[in-house]
Amino acid sequence: MFLIGILVVVAIFGELFHRLNPWKKPEPAYEDLVAQIKAADWYRELYEDEACRYVLEHDSHVHAYYAGTYEAQRLLTQEGFQLGLIDYVKQQASKASPIHR
Repeated sequence: MFLIGILVVVAIFGELFHRLNPWKKPEPAYEDLVAQIKAADWYRELYEDEACRYVLEHDSHVHAYYAGTYEAQRLLTQEGFQLGLIDYVKQQASKASPIHR
């Protein structure tokens, strides 16, 4: 019982230190991450095509790729998610009606 008490106290102090860690890097602002995404080469290439631009601006699934800071950071750093977004946008753009082309 005494050991369990010690483990609980150590776990509580560990969690407090983890949350209040002064050396932890602050998360970048969401707006900065979105600006970095929109400045990326692959995003600008997609944005040049009119059908892809329409999908990028109006499709809710595209916005879900960077809905929060975690998703936006993941989209910036992991090529697999970038390729997934690119494939999705191109697929939706090819399905778009001729009115939006």
